[in-house]
Parts: sequence; C-alpha cells; structure tokens
Amino acid sequence: MGKSNRRGWVGALALMLVLVAGAAMAQTPQTIIIDGVNDFLSVNQADLDTMDVQYDGIDLRNLYLTNDAVNLYVGIETGDPLFGQCQIGIAIDVGTAEGGTVDPWGRAIEWSLAANKPDFMFYVNLDNNWQASYQWDGASWVGLSSGTGSLGMATGSEFKELAIMLGALGVSAGTPINFEAWMTQDASTKGPLDAFANDASQLSAPGFTLWDTATPIPLTDYLSYTVQAAADPDPPVVMNVLPAAYPVDSFFDVYFNEPVSAGSVSAGSFTLTGATVTAATVDAGDGSIVHLELAAPLAASASLYTVTATGVQDLAGNTVVANGTDNTACFALKEVTFRGRMGQLLAGTTEVPPYSFTVRGGRSPLSWESNAPQMVDMGSDVWEYTTLMLYAGDCAAGTASESFEWKFNFMGTVWEPLAGNRVHTLDLANGASDLIDVWWNNEDPTQFTTHDIDVEFFVDMSMSAWVAGDTVSINGDVLPLTYDVPSLIDLVDDGTGNDAVAGDMIFSTLVTFPSGSHNNVEYKFLLNGEYECAGQGNRTVFLNSEMYDTVGGTLGPLTLPTVTYDYCNAIFSAVEVVFAVDFNNTHWEGIGAGDVVAINGTPNAEVDPTFDWSVPSLTVMADDGVAPDAVAGDKIYTVSVVFPEGNVQNIEYKFLVNDVYECSTQSNRTLGLDPDNYDAVGNPQIAPVAVYQHCNLSDVPGSGLALLQLNQNHPNPFNPSTTISYSVPRAGVGELAVFNLRGQKVRTLLSGDFAAGPGSVVWNGRNDDGRQVSSGVYFYRLNVAGDSQVKRMVMLK
Repeated sequence: MGKSNRRGWVGALALMLVLVAGAAMAQTPQTIIIDGVNDFLSVNQADLDTMDVQYDGIDLRNLYLTNDAVNLYVGIETGDPLFGQCQIGIAIDVGTAEGGTVDPWGRAIEWSLAANKPDFMFYVNLDNNWQASYQWDGASWVGLSSGTGSLGMATGSEFKELAIMLGALGVSAGTPINFEAWMTQDASTKGPLDAFANDASQLSAPGFTLWDTATPIPLTDYLSYTVQAAADPDPPVVMNVLPAAYPVDSFFDVYFNEPVSAGSVSAGSFTLTGATVTAATVDAGDGSIVHLELAAPLAASASLYTVTATGVQDLAGNTVVANGTDNTACFALKEVTFRGRMGQLLAGTTEVPPYSFTVRGGRSPLSWESNAPQMVDMGSDVWEYTTLMLYAGDCAAGTASESFEWKFNFMGTVWEPLAGNRVHTLDLANGASDLIDVWWNNEDPTQFTTHDIDVEFFVDMSMSAWVAGDTVSINGDVLPLTYDVPSLIDLVDDGTGNDAVAGDMIFSTLVTFPSGSHNNVEYKFLLNGEYECAGQGNRTVFLNSEMYDTVGGTLGPLTLPTVTYDYCNAIFSAVEVVFAVDFNNTHWEGIGAGDVVAINGTPNAEVDPTFDWSVPSLTVMADDGVAPDAVAGDKIYTVSVVFPEGNVQNIEYKFLVNDVYECSTQSNRTLGLDPDNYDAVGNPQIAPVAVYQHCNLSDVPGSGLALLQLNQNHPNPFNPSTTISYSVPRAGVGELAVFNLRGQKVRTLLSGDFAAGPGSVVWNGRNDDGRQVSSGVYFYRLNVAGDSQVKRMVMLK
C-alpha cells in the first residue's frame, strides 16, 4: 500500500480487531460486538485447539472467524489469562507470495519456509494491553498503530476479540485469505508456545531454559478463510479525524467505519469549525478514509474543532445520518513543548559531543523507534522539542482528555533509567499549550550532593558467624559503593582509621561520596562476599549537604550508629514496648468503663501473633493503675507488647475504641523498635504517649527537605476497599500503582501530573481489567518526580 493507505490502517485498526485461524470452512456472515463475550455462532467456529500444551495459561483453544459487509471478526478462546508475560500474535496473508519473514516484535518466529509470507501482523501484550499492528511494505514491517488498546481488541477475559476492516485489508466478498495466531512470551528468545495451524512447530512444553529457543521457529502453515458476501443495511459513521502527516498543516483525514462512495464526496460534504474545506477526496487504497484539504493550517486551540459530514454514502447507497453524532467527530490541537534538563547526565557521560536527544513515545508524532523527533540544543544543557498534538474530543460534553507514555533517549541507545515510562495527559481544560519541563531521569540538583561527604559506617559482627580471617565489606548503589563481588570496600576491626578499638567485633570504615552523588544511598554489609539480611531489603542513608561534609571540614562527617549484622529491618533481640494513649482534652473525654480501648498493628513475630490487625483486637489496653498503667482513671490507657527476636524493626499501629479505628483518613502511626537500648527483661521501650485521633506524621527529621510521603492504607487489612493517602512535596509526573508479591502490576490507581500537597485515592480491590483480586499481600508504590515510596497492605476475604 502507499503512504495514504497506511494511514488508513491507523483509523481502521482503531475501530477494532480480532484474530485467530481455522481450516478451510464455510462460515456464516455475522456482526460481532467486540466486548470479550463470545457471541459467535457455532457454525463460525474455525478451529478447535484445546489443551495441546502443558500449561493452561498459554493454551489457545477455540478459534472463531466471520465477517459482515464491513469487518472481518476474529475470536480466540484462551486458557487462564493470568499466566505471566504472554502475548498473542496474529498473521494474515491476502494471497501473495511476498510478505515479511521476520517477527516485528522480535519474537523467535520466522516465515521463510512458508509459500505465502504474512502481509499483516498484529500483536497484543496480555499483561498491559499494549496493542500494535504492522504491514509489510516490500522491504520491512511498517508500524501502523501502537499503544494501550490501540487496536480496540477485547482482552479482559479468556475470550479475545478483534475486528479488522475488510477495506483496510484490501479484500471483499469471495476473496480467500490465510491466517494464523500464536501465544508467545516477552523476549527475543521466545518462540510460539501454542499455535493453531502450526501445532508441529510450537514449543508446547518448557525445555531446560523455560521456552527459550536458540534459533527462530519456522512457521509454514495457515488456516484459510473466504470472505463471505453480506448485506449492508447500515449507513456509514464518522469515527475519527487525524492529521494526514506531521507536522500538522492543512491536510486532515476523516475515518469512517466502512468504505464510502467517491461520488458522494466533495468539499461541500464536510465542514470544520474555524476552517474552510477546499477539497475532499476518497483514498485510492482505503475507501474508509477521506482526505480533506483546508484553506489554511489549523492552530492549537483551547476549544474543540468539529468535523461534520453530510450526504456521504457507503458503497451500498446508505447515507450518513445527520444526527450530530454519527456524522461528527471532535478533536483538539495542543502545542506541546518537551523540555529536558540534561545537566546531570552530561556531567557524567563518557560520550563525545555532538550530543543528541530524542523524545520517544506512543502518540504521534512521537515514536518508540529510532525515527523519533530530535530535540534542539537550547544551551545550558537544556534541550527542547515542540510540536502540535491532536487528541480526540467529546462533542456532546465539549471536553477532550487523553494520556500517552513517553521517555527521553540519549544518543539513540541510552534510555532514561526510570522504573517506567513517563505519562502526560493532554487535556482541553489546561489550554492550548503544555510545557513539560523535567530533568533527565527526574534527577534535579536537589537530589545530588553539592560537595564531598564522608560517611562513617559501623557494624557489630558479634552475633554473626565471623571468624578470624573472614572479610567484612560494604556494597551499595552510589559510587564509590558498587554491587561488585568481591566488594571494593572492606571494613576493619584493627584500631586503625575510624575504628576505635581493635578486636571489639565492631568493624568500621569511612566512605567519601564525591560532590554530585545521588543523596539517597542504599547499601548492605557482606561477610566473605555473601550479603546480609536476605529478604529484609536494603539499608538506607540520606546524604544531607546542608548538615555534613568531610572529616576536618566545617560541618564534619556523617557518623552512623553501630548496627547489628544481618538485622537490616529486623531486631536481633526481643523488645517490650509500652504503648499509651491519652483521651483527655479530646472529643473522647467521655470514655468510660463500658468502652473497650485497644491497639492493633504490624503482627509480632510470635508463631501465633499476640499483636496484629485482628478485630476484635488481641491487645486490650487498661486504665486501672496496674503496671504498666501508672494511674487508674486518668483516661490514659496503657498496655505492653513484646516483639520477639527477628521481628520487623519498623512497625505500624493504630488505636481502636469499641473495634473502630482512629484517624480513618490518616496514615498509621509508626515506631522503630530499638534493641540496642531496650529489651524484654525489665528495660522496656516506652513509646510516646499518643493523643487519640491525632495521627498526622511530620517530615522525616534531619533531612532538611520535605519528602514524598506515602501513608499506610486504611483500613488495613481491608475488604472490599481501602483508602491510600499521600503527600507530594513538589509537583511532578508520576504514578501510584498496586503490585502483587511477584512484582506484577495489578492496578494503576493514578498516573500523570501530581500537584504539590496531600491527596488520596480509594482502591476497590479490583485489577485493571475490573476483576476482584484474591486475598493476600499486595504492595503499593508512589513514584513522583524521581522519588519513590512503597508500602504493603493485606486484602482479606
């Protein structure tokens, strides 16, 4: 196809698609609703491929295929969709020997031995619903459409559906086509786990490397289908408007849901608010597209543009209905400037100028490929790219809002090392222009030291397996710390350097972090090259340039307290904690003998916990003057709780009255257990007396900076919903998402621009597909402007 026809694919595939295959068959024409529910007639079953693989989660089962006068419909029934990192690929051949032999997603699949090579290829990632389509142009695969849900394919159940416009395929009634579909995983070493026509080639069961293959798997066979003749009683519908090319100028394409008659189209058939249409022609390759030419280019605007079609007919003579809905499409144009502050990257790069940066993303004119738009060097390590972006609007509501993912790329090979892609939302309410002004990797200067900082580390090895001759060392994520093993930095217990006493089992070292170091450092100690604290997470330290510098410097070094080896977030001996809560001078002064005051929190590490989140509570408090309560009847309720050796060090808790938690919209209280100074044999840790219903937390002391704050969800545990609150110190782009224990994203709760200040969101316990998640432990992570916080929560049913 020519360039204009490839543009037609974008609109056609935005309508919908379905896929799968079947042997030569005689189906019945049928119109399918793309909703993930199987409404195919039984006669339109094209293949039965059930349970020919080892794992249900990768099994392709029934395949259905049919068409009406406009679309080809494909339906695929699969196994359990929760099997991780799975993708469905689809190939269609329209009857020519030519076509693509390689896989456009880089899977280990190839078609060199097939008599007819694929002309079109479609993919969907079942984990995140990223969908993409491709056409072979005689030399390579050309991307037609890509993005979350971009093909309109229904993927939210065990039944997958897609609709492809017949005109976009270039076929009509009586045309034979070939098709095949397969299940694969996300890597260039992964071949087809299951297929319809190519059962002899599929991997079916894991080999030693779990479905990896050293060479691409040849696919040779197809299932065949002949397009059925079908009546067309329905008038055409305007679906979308897109620029004919970028940068946006005077040429726009109107997409219908089916081919339209060239004889019914003229400049007078279309109006566009704020513009004059001077020409209108039907695309020569894809009759569902009409090319408009305007008298002058359109500009960015804070109001919607509306295209209206009148008198346009489809090939069956049905005329578009002039009801203001089926014959209109609205869109917005926004000027977007991507400004990247690249100083931190360029200060440490080994690349030789001239430098180059691109903006890559999933919305035109951005691209994830190497042809992405180049940024312009504005000086002072600032790079910019400005463009017009079109996004769809709601004509009835007068609104427009769409989000897209993007990222910077350096020198064509280096991606921003962010945990995920950046997200930006185009919204009409924000005016005609957006300025996205960010640091590379969100690494603004406040996240880096302004001078050298010395940090003194001390670790007590007396409870470890250390013996004479063993090596104690430290690794971390900020230079000069590395994760090299053997470690580059050892600690000593010989009375030299910053080690005070030789042979006391307190090992020491001094590490100088140079100016420009990231100020959030994660680290761990090692014994003979083996890391401490399996499963406990890393230790952390904040390098505060306002408070510390070097030994002998004006501010002096950061001297850390001595910690116990192998206890990063656990206590090495039991600690008794005395909790107290005061009801005086509150709305709860009427508390009395008939009320039950209790405390719940992070379960202690007893085999059968004596302290947890159970309701009714396991831990009732008293105001009876019996130790640890000091005075009977003073409305200060007290209780002691023993946290045994191995308990997590940082706990969360809240008080309850009559089984109802305090501070329903605020975070949990927190306490760090201190086994260095307290124990469970007469020297308890006394928690500060709390005031009931006063749970707000202050900023972390000593940092000198306001920090991103992610509060504990409430209630926790929960069923069926819970509230997550947070506070953002400065505005930025970010995401709040829920993950399972395997690290797989379950639900994106918030994504895009975060304003400075507090906020909250309710999670209803459902995943991104709308299904209720199972009971268990989940993590939620807030990432804004490069800062990140993670907390754990429990769903109970």
